[in-house]
Amino acid sequence: MPQDDEVSSAWERIVGWLQRHAPASAEALRPGASDEEIARLNESLGFEIPDVLEVWLRMNNGSTAKDSEKPIPGGGIARLPHRDSIIFPDGMRFLGCQEMARQHTEYLHIARDIGDGGYWKTPWIPIMETSDGPYGILLDTRNPPGSFPLLSFSEGDYPSSYLPSLGAFLQPLADLLESGGAPSVTEGRICWRD
Repeated sequence: MPQDDEVSSAWERIVGWLQRHAPASAEALRPGASDEEIARLNESLGFEIPDVLEVWLRMNNGSTAKDSEKPIPGGGIARLPHRDSIIFPDGMRFLGCQEMARQHTEYLHIARDIGDGGYWKTPWIPIMETSDGPYGILLDTRNPPGSFPLLSFSEGDYPSSYLPSLGAFLQPLADLLESGGAPSVTEGRICWRD
């Protein structure tokens, strides 16, 4: 099965499960990304996102619909993730186009500031993150066309190999949810066991 089809099929199953069993979490999913949002993400990254990521974003533009922002004294904005936006194991939420662009820029800035090009590379796109710290999953677009592995990253370590593809993350997750596996549901929200 092509990667795009694998991702769209798995994501449809995950969203269907959330709608039936964890409606508060399903409500945290944003509508699909528009042409303009995809174009802004591509412009911010400096390259076009892979089709497999575009397919996923066009289905839902992240799980951050309930997140909020507040001004910080002295300027700036603090982003406040909502607990319903945590839909993946390990406390991770699905980043939308805007969050991907913002985090990509921030990590490249950190790499320049510390003078360590291994900390973050331009072709790495953050796609999932925890709400409480710099830990998550990124899509590595450096590989040959059609091959986009996932890397895990955290504040204290360099990104490392995680899974061979986005489909390899989403398909088993859909299977787990449909089989009645790991998560529980509290107040309509998916809750992953530690």
